[in-house]
Amino acid sequence: MSLPKVDNDTDFVAEPHLLADRDGERLCAIVKATFELVPGPPRGADGSFVIAPKARRRPIRAADIPWGDPERSSIRYPSDLFVRKPATDVVVVAAAHAPGGAPVPSFDAGVRLAKVQKVIRVTGTRLWVHEGDAMTEPRPIRHLLVRYDDAFGGTDISDPDRFVEDARNPVGRGIAANLGSLDQTPAPQIEDPESPISTARSKPKPAGLGVIGRHWEPRRKRWGTYDKKWQEDRAPLPPLDFDDRANQCATPDLIASPPLVGGEEGALTNLTPNGGTVGFVLPRVKLDIRFRVKGRNDEIFTPAIDTVILDTFAVPRAPSEEGAPPGEILSPLAVELVWRASVRGPRSMKDAEIRVQEKR
Repeated sequence: MSLPKVDNDTDFVAEPHLLADRDGERLCAIVKATFELVPGPPRGADGSFVIAPKARRRPIRAADIPWGDPERSSIRYPSDLFVRKPATDVVVVAAAHAPGGAPVPSFDAGVRLAKVQKVIRVTGTRLWVHEGDAMTEPRPIRHLLVRYDDAFGGTDISDPDRFVEDARNPVGRGIAANLGSLDQTPAPQIEDPESPISTARSKPKPAGLGVIGRHWEPRRKRWGTYDKKWQEDRAPLPPLDFDDRANQCATPDLIASPPLVGGEEGALTNLTPNGGTVGFVLPRVKLDIRFRVKGRNDEIFTPAIDTVILDTFAVPRAPSEEGAPPGEILSPLAVELVWRASVRGPRSMKDAEIRVQEKR
């Protein structure tokens, strides 16, 4: 089935999608803007955001993208295909870097945006000892990818009669059916500085800045009840007890409610090469998304931002750009902003039109 064309008057990516909701199908318009930080104003920031060139504009993602093996790795970038999010997800895709670039046993890194903030502690390699009751001293470290793979959690399927999982982070380190099996295995390298890990028995809260998997808690319990009654009465629509908060993919400390609108101040600490703090102001963009469906009144939405992805992997400048040598850094930070709006699905897609434009 062909979807209606989007009349897109912006420099952003805009797509139509027909998605299932509790009350039936919804025609959704999803819009994504990609900006890059460059040196300059405004005051109080380390640069200003400019729209990324077309070659580096991020696509609307139809599925989660993992850091590695989809069965064993955490999520690097989340899917964009949801009908709605009640609040704004703030997600960081980053490596943490020791201040000044010198190896240290541990250091803190974090993000702040508007009223949400999160700090993590990064340590060098350390091993479990004494059946998970202690760890070796961390070795010095310069940098580490900020992934839930290196936080507390995990899954143990070694005993077919005793499946053990930390539903908050099934890909982490520290969970075992037999704690004696942890000896001399890697311990978590990312933790909450307010609750440092001392023993595997304490089952501390996993710490991170990235995406919570859709089958992890707390998202898992919010998808609703998929039982025989759902199969007979509801499928393929979501169950009646589906909670829209299941669509929120950020760590709970980085979910902003009320949603962000742009213009908020933020900062990243020890999440760019050589460490230090990078301040920024989120781009201020307002959109009008208009739906025109035959036989209905036009519906116009000015949505808030529902997803912010702060990607601190540097953007390399191509050799052809201004004669710069390969590997020169163009920007220390890219940001994705996502907006969406939806209406009840039309009887026929040819009866629908969508227009997206910036609100002046």
